[in-house]
Amino acid sequence: MISNKKQSSRALLLFTGIWAALLILFALSFSEVITIPVWSQLAILGLIAISGSFFYLGGFFYIQIEVENNKNLMVKHYNLFPIGRKFKAFKIPLQQVHRHEIKGQLWGLIHWLTIYQKMKGGIAKYPAVGLSATSKKERTEINNYLSSLEGRSK
Repeated sequence: MISNKKQSSRALLLFTGIWAALLILFALSFSEVITIPVWSQLAILGLIAISGSFFYLGGFFYIQIEVENNKNLMVKHYNLFPIGRKFKAFKIPLQQVHRHEIKGQLWGLIHWLTIYQKMKGGIAKYPAVGLSATSKKERTEINNYLSSLEGRSK
């Protein structure tokens, strides 16, 4: 089994810290503790929106990949964004695992895993799962693990 539990906890903690600091700074900007111009308040508000959007849409997922009973590849995942989190999973019979891709975007800040399954009518593509909350070492482990499973099915 491969999981990014430790790295995903770090990513969530980092995001929470950044977001909390920006929200506190934004709230303090309305008090008499600090006085900043309106354009700075708007810039802070923009940073709050951008950081939240980046974390929600940027592929920061908890992911767990394992082989069940030596028959099926099971991929479990959920977005780390704290609001609207949904646990999802998909299962592929090992003999139907066709291939996988790990693609980086935005200069390597965002990574996505796509898995393909052999079907009678062709190849099925599963929705991409975010790997942005994984280290380079974990992505290499995932790549090697899935490559070894692809070798079994050919």
